[in-house]
Amino acid sequence: MASPLRSLLNIIQKSVDEIEDVFEKHGSTFPSIDDTQHQDDAIRLDPSVQAAATLLTSAAYQLISNVQRPQSNIFNAVFQHYLPCAIRAAVETNVVEILREAGPKGMHVKKIAEQCGVNHIRLSSILCYLATHHIFREVEPDVYVNNALSIVWDTGKSLKEIKTRYACYPSHKYPSFSYGCGSSTDESYKAAGYIPEHLIDPATTFADAPESSPMMLAVGYRKAENSMWTWFEQPSNEMRLRRFGMAMNGVVNLEPPYDILTGFDWGILPKGSVIVDVGGGVGSYCIAIARAFAGLKFIVQDRPMTVKLGAEHCLKEFPDALNSGQIQYQEHDFFETQPQTSASVFLLKQIMHDWSDRYAACILRRLRDAAMPATILCLNEALNLHTCPAPLLPIPGAHIPSPPSPLLTNLGPAKARTNVMDLVMHAHVSGRERTLVEFVELLASTGWKVVQVYHGEYNSQIIAAPIQS
Repeated sequence: MASPLRSLLNIIQKSVDEIEDVFEKHGSTFPSIDDTQHQDDAIRLDPSVQAAATLLTSAAYQLISNVQRPQSNIFNAVFQHYLPCAIRAAVETNVVEILREAGPKGMHVKKIAEQCGVNHIRLSSILCYLATHHIFREVEPDVYVNNALSIVWDTGKSLKEIKTRYACYPSHKYPSFSYGCGSSTDESYKAAGYIPEHLIDPATTFADAPESSPMMLAVGYRKAENSMWTWFEQPSNEMRLRRFGMAMNGVVNLEPPYDILTGFDWGILPKGSVIVDVGGGVGSYCIAIARAFAGLKFIVQDRPMTVKLGAEHCLKEFPDALNSGQIQYQEHDFFETQPQTSASVFLLKQIMHDWSDRYAACILRRLRDAAMPATILCLNEALNLHTCPAPLLPIPGAHIPSPPSPLLTNLGPAKARTNVMDLVMHAHVSGRERTLVEFVELLASTGWKVVQVYHGEYNSQIIAAPIQS
């Protein structure tokens, strides 16, 4: 029998062979991290490449955890918070754009700092730390160039244009993915620092209201009925609200473009069917579905300020759908009575994870009260998986095959996005990610029965039908 280390090595070797075989069939080679051009993700999104890459990543992380001295492992972990700080510093100082303009030979940190208007010694520490984590590449002492990781947040703008056109509107200078970098390394980072206090304090450890979240502790906004959403809507936070909204849109770009269109078959809905996107933000997912299914109609519901931003977004991305009325925006508080009583589908895209069970149950009951007998409830949520095997549920599509031993059942850091988001939801809004068992129980308590589960690369679709009395 192979040792655990040898078993992990075998998984890595087999995965590399499978990835390289796919690239070879396409007449290509796997791209280097040192490439400075934006890489074509078409081959990487091949399902077989995705599966092999996930196993490889899981095995590599587990191999490192096994062989690295425990003290070193924990040392790296407890100081990992400096990584988002360094990324935000690089984003805010436009290092990526400066290096793009500098060309393939790169630029010395003194010249970079001069263009940024910052201390070169401190910037040098930041860039060296990032290069140590393979973000940027140091080609000569103190000379840096971009690589495949750093260009992810490249605005594509010249430094001159950024400084003149975007100086007064810092949230507008970034592409969607950079909004996520900014939001995650700003308010989200500050909120995370209060998780231990929130857990230990008897006054907050059992609190499930949004105003009691670690983020509200961090920003000093703890008043009844307040939440992250009302905090974002304060006049002083307009930039943050816009950045957060576009960060959520950036999530769409992180997910495979087919993800929302796979699983539930939107094509089975009769022409003229109404999909109500409850808490739909700027309507990114409705826009994606509407492009593919012209005969369907959509109502995107959200808070007043978000609805306004959503209409602006739709006018830019899919004006025909907005002007024709195929996509409409409606102000609505999903804790109040649902005004749409003839919906074919209630779509909730990552809404449940924003709320503790008490609040999530209220939302679901409002929808059950407004549902017709044939109404479909579609929850798009990330499912938390245990690190060990769990009992199977008798629901079509619920089962997820276990990875090869000795990998963790949830594939560890290779699939840690859901675990990260579980903590993010806790920190921001006292929310949580849930297991499928927890969803089944929550839905049953509010008048819904899970009838099908579809697993996607990032999220799962939980399809439920009204329980008939």
